[in-house]
Amino acid sequence: MNPQHLLTFSVVARLKSITLAAKQLNIGQPAVSGQLKLLQTFVGEPLYERKGHQIELTGAGIGLLEYADKIDCCYTQALEYVHSLQKISTGILRIGATMTIASYYLPKFLVELQTRHKGVQVFMKTLDTSETLRNLYSLDLGFIEGALTDFELSSNYQVIPWQKDEIVMILPENHTLATKYSDYIPVQVFNQYQVIWREPGSGARQVVEQALTEAGMSIDVHIEVTGVSAVKESVRAGLGIGFSSVMALKNESKGLVSRRIGTQEGLNWQLNIIAPKATLQSRATQAFLGLCVQQ
Repeated sequence: MNPQHLLTFSVVARLKSITLAAKQLNIGQPAVSGQLKLLQTFVGEPLYERKGHQIELTGAGIGLLEYADKIDCCYTQALEYVHSLQKISTGILRIGATMTIASYYLPKFLVELQTRHKGVQVFMKTLDTSETLRNLYSLDLGFIEGALTDFELSSNYQVIPWQKDEIVMILPENHTLATKYSDYIPVQVFNQYQVIWREPGSGARQVVEQALTEAGMSIDVHIEVTGVSAVKESVRAGLGIGFSSVMALKNESKGLVSRRIGTQEGLNWQLNIIAPKATLQSRATQAFLGLCVQQ
């Protein structure tokens, strides 16, 4: 059974005319008659009879129309959905982002997306860099910190360099180091003070560890917490010194200060977007990606 024949049958039954149905479907009358003939042949009995210029369904036709109308309704709804997708007034966007990016970078872009395309549903998972890379199959976009280390990216994905960021030292405002160093702090302080470390999967931690390795230093980890908020609160409580993206302290004004690490240029890193190749991106993905890269 050809579904198109059922759709045609539904239109003919509604208009009670092959001529009118042909005009609505924008096809010739012979094509409509041919589809109805093939459908009747498949069913094995008449579905309608002619009465003057109109047609009247038989009992078999009335029974089949119930299912033909359901197909017609589903087809119409599917068409409306596709049109709405083309206007980006619906759809789902699944994002995986590190805590720093999710908290301090993405909110303004999400607000802009919701303002422009109110029907798009956004689901964002807060994952560290390693988890984001491992879960790409279930995401539309991944936002990670630093370079891809020991991870082979599928050929269906691309790395888009995004924002430049800086990792800074977080100190209590009355700390000795804050008083002694007004601009940057040498990396050697990591050997001299208790450090609050981020979890192993943290991109910020990986960048700091790389800087220490390049300086020939090896540090024992005694305190390890998850997330930048935990680092800030631990430092504020006096457990030690910490580090984070400079963005994490952008609106911080109570009890904490920041200093650059290592040199006047500081400890910089690259934030990247992991996206499917353009041909595999949904319209919602394309819209959000466009907002992000524009700025």
